[in-house]
Amino acid sequence: MDAIEKIVEQILEKGQVEVSELKKVEMARIDREYQEQEEALFLQESKLIEKNQEQTDKAYKQKSNRQQLEIKQATLNQKQGYLEQLFAESVERMNHWTEAEFQRFVEQIIIQLLVEGKAALKLGEFSKGRLSEQWLAEHSSEKLTLKLEKEVIPNDGGFIVSKDGIEYNFLFTSLVQEIKKMESFKIAELLFR
Repeated sequence: MDAIEKIVEQILEKGQVEVSELKKVEMARIDREYQEQEEALFLQESKLIEKNQEQTDKAYKQKSNRQQLEIKQATLNQKQGYLEQLFAESVERMNHWTEAEFQRFVEQIIIQLLVEGKAALKLGEFSKGRLSEQWLAEHSSEKLTLKLEKEVIPNDGGFIVSKDGIEYNFLFTSLVQEIKKMESFKIAELLFR
């Protein structure tokens, strides 16, 4: 009976060793799998954090660029507003020239005008009364004789010289508009350095 107990004891011992080894192997496998899953989760988390950071950086950069664009656009609009105001004030000042200032302006134009013979001069509404037939007669030359028309151009200052259907436009709004087209960039550079 001792022999049977010994065999049972050996079988139990052998079973415990096998269970112990199996337990070790299984624990090692579980530890390894756990470690792999933990590393995979850590890697996934790192990638997610990196992706979120990239998206955040991209969104920040886009918002920053958009804000800079909006600021530049607002500044540009403000500068454009100043230029428009400057041109409008220029026209307004010209519309309020004294009779002597307006006559000097007309005289300078007449001297440079390459028109010969008889021509008509039509005043803008805001320049009405600043020239007379007598003044035009005194400032006419042998090559050019100007006759003042009674009709005026509404809502404008300056004048138009017309001969044979061709009009030479010296209305203040037109002159300033022409300067605006040609010189706006230079004027802006001078004003907004």
